[in-house]
Amino acid sequence: MNKLIIEKDKLKKNIDIIKGLTKAKIIAVVKGNGYGLGLLEYSRFLSENGISLFAVSDINDAVLLSQNGFEGSVILLSPPYTEEEADIIIANNIICTVGSIASAAMVDKSSARLNTIAKVHIKIDTGFGRFGFLTDDNNNPYNIEEVCNYLSTLSNIEVTGMYTHLSFSFSGKPEHINVQYNKFQKTVELMKEKGVKTEMLHICNSSAFLRFPHMHMDAVRIGSAFLGRIPVENTYGLQKIGYLKSNIVEIRKLPSGHNVGYANTYTTKRPTTAGIIPVGFRHGFGVEKSRDTFRFIDILRYIYNDIKSFNKKIYVMVNGSYVPVIGRISMYHTIADLTDINAKTGDEVILSINPLYISPDVKREYI
Repeated sequence: MNKLIIEKDKLKKNIDIIKGLTKAKIIAVVKGNGYGLGLLEYSRFLSENGISLFAVSDINDAVLLSQNGFEGSVILLSPPYTEEEADIIIANNIICTVGSIASAAMVDKSSARLNTIAKVHIKIDTGFGRFGFLTDDNNNPYNIEEVCNYLSTLSNIEVTGMYTHLSFSFSGKPEHINVQYNKFQKTVELMKEKGVKTEMLHICNSSAFLRFPHMHMDAVRIGSAFLGRIPVENTYGLQKIGYLKSNIVEIRKLPSGHNVGYANTYTTKRPTTAGIIPVGFRHGFGVEKSRDTFRFIDILRYIYNDIKSFNKKIYVMVNGSYVPVIGRISMYHTIADLTDINAKTGDEVILSINPLYISPDVKREYI
């Protein structure tokens, strides 16, 4: 059976390192099935280690957390799109994101219908373009003063926070980050002047948290840093969390000159002992993290690395020895060259893999 192994001691050390880097409240971002570590298991482990506020992007994840011991401590980072969603969010005591007049009206109406007060975090769009009230230096349909005036008419929402989303926190140049930070601060001050209680302020994701301590404000949103998988230089002692454990299910003796895998990309050069591993790209092995940095220098770096890595070998560990993968990784299986080691059917295989891309049906095991 394939298992994703999460080493609790390493994860706890990462949590402790992050807690030691700030006095701000830590919001654990547990989207994407808890970054692959299992939403409920991971959130419970974080809670056991002093984390008390959580954030997700999917309403189903928010409901699952709320109904399993995290009621009142979950922020949904996406605004409701329909009245039905607003009702679900409010009925489950989920902290809601409001980033437009329409979403504010929807949440207020649902709260009135359910005879309650909804807790909301106001989202400000300082330059990401996805959700949020636009700042006053944009040609926006509602300026911030008008937004404040409208919010003051709503009697069924309680503002408990305000935040924005940095678009380029991993950039080598901080200019754009500073622009967003300054826009956010200016908007916060303006809304305070207009009588809006801004409460908990947060702007930093993992990269910004590590790079810009002065931007920590009241709270920080930490996701990938807990897993030690960050797009900036790791000088903090964070360890990568998660590896996949499997077993050899069959051993085959292949002759020299035999093709291996799809498209005949690999041909044996000698009599080869091949081990079949029941892990493929369907499970997340060999899947590359999406390239979400688009500076010209990044594109050149990608091209350079692609040229360097052409025909580059991928290795897995069998009985403590690294052995190369041969042929293409298929949907459900990987083939490794075991010729130079002693191995048998059933022997354990360790695969390096990003937990985020591991199928949810693979068992998670905390050790």
